[in-house]
Amino acid sequence: MLTNAPVETDIIDTHSVFMNTGGAIRQVRVEDFKRGLTQNDSLILSELAFYIDINQPSSFTVDKSYRVDTGGNMRMRQLWEDASKSVLMDEHGNYCVLKRSNNQYTEDGSYVLAADGTVHPDFAHADFMKIIPKTYGRIQMVGETESPTLRCWFSLVPLPGGYIIPQQVVGKFKAGLVSGKMRSLPGLIPDNTKSIYAFWGQAQARSKKHGLANADFRAYLLIHMMSKYGWRDSQNCKIDNGSIVWGVGLDGTESLNTGETVSEVGFARQKDIKTGATLLLGDTDGNSVVKDINNKDCHSVNVAGFENPWGQYWEMVQGLCSVGTDVYCWRHNFIPANTPVASDFVNVEHVKLTRATSAPASDMNIIATQDGQGFYPIPKGHISNISYGDYYSYGASGQLWLFGGCSNNGSYCGLASAGSYAVWSGSDSGISARLAFYGDVVEVSPQRFRELA
Repeated sequence: MLTNAPVETDIIDTHSVFMNTGGAIRQVRVEDFKRGLTQNDSLILSELAFYIDINQPSSFTVDKSYRVDTGGNMRMRQLWEDASKSVLMDEHGNYCVLKRSNNQYTEDGSYVLAADGTVHPDFAHADFMKIIPKTYGRIQMVGETESPTLRCWFSLVPLPGGYIIPQQVVGKFKAGLVSGKMRSLPGLIPDNTKSIYAFWGQAQARSKKHGLANADFRAYLLIHMMSKYGWRDSQNCKIDNGSIVWGVGLDGTESLNTGETVSEVGFARQKDIKTGATLLLGDTDGNSVVKDINNKDCHSVNVAGFENPWGQYWEMVQGLCSVGTDVYCWRHNFIPANTPVASDFVNVEHVKLTRATSAPASDMNIIATQDGQGFYPIPKGHISNISYGDYYSYGASGQLWLFGGCSNNGSYCGLASAGSYAVWSGSDSGISARLAFYGDVVEVSPQRFRELA
């Protein structure tokens, strides 16, 4: 028997090892075995990064279409998550860190809220933001040369042949409006009924380095959920013991009485819920009880420290614009003022993606080549046995991209829920946005941060 053979401690390239090769036992020389391990950088990627098979049906037998396979160095995945931090940030990019377990306090224990749930006067110059670290990615082609699997790897350290997702600084809440400026603050009803250019103008009124959250932010949320829990379906995402992580969120369903439909009353009941209820959760995933217009319990969700990235209001996204079936994706802090055409992007560094023209749509844009390499949360078609449980809507003249869903969308809400139907000047009452900062940031102590006011 093989288990009774002598143990060899000095291994050289001419030795052989036994392998199961497609159901048959064969010998492979150590030299060839090592070459196979390093082929396509598989060995180094598995040591430095974690992966998600985003466009591959999962290997799970239960909830198969809603699950997703992950792997690699899951310790790196935890380090990547822990590297993000919730902060108070002023208009110049100075920030102090909030307590990870409860964002109602700074790291030195200072309470940051007033009695009515708005920001304390000592911190009125601040926005509640979260800093997402620079992330390194690699799209690896795995399997057959003719039709390889595109495996998405992510890490805090550079990866061979990979790409970079720049650091992001994004508002913890949907956009609020204070003195004509976009803010990310507790105790506010999300701003709405504005075009994307008008929203961007209010962000620019905060400072010329402010803008709106972009496609990288929506990708981050999905990467967080899929890599941590192995789920694509936000509302039904579970931990190992079967407990729901978030639940329905502000999708309108918790406001219903018998005989009512979510499309009729959901948004009207939940649209005036104020921001800030999830601060007590810190950076922990979960939900907090809030009251609708009828004083009925419903729940705001906290996803990696970001409040309600689905539900209540759709969110406009900067850096995405459709022209026909093409989708232009850019990272600059720039928004076209008028209805965009293809020529508007000639001098703008961008990646050109494709959008799906019908629903369901679960096949996300993934580019493996160096030019534009990366994962983009824009569906371009459908793959059998893959579902996010969310909504996708297409309109031939639609140029604006919306994410998350609002309180009249019910179960169609979620992190992957996307609308690709609205015109560029669209300004519906069910649509908001989220603040972002595109400048350099500097950490200071909570005491120094107060002084900067």
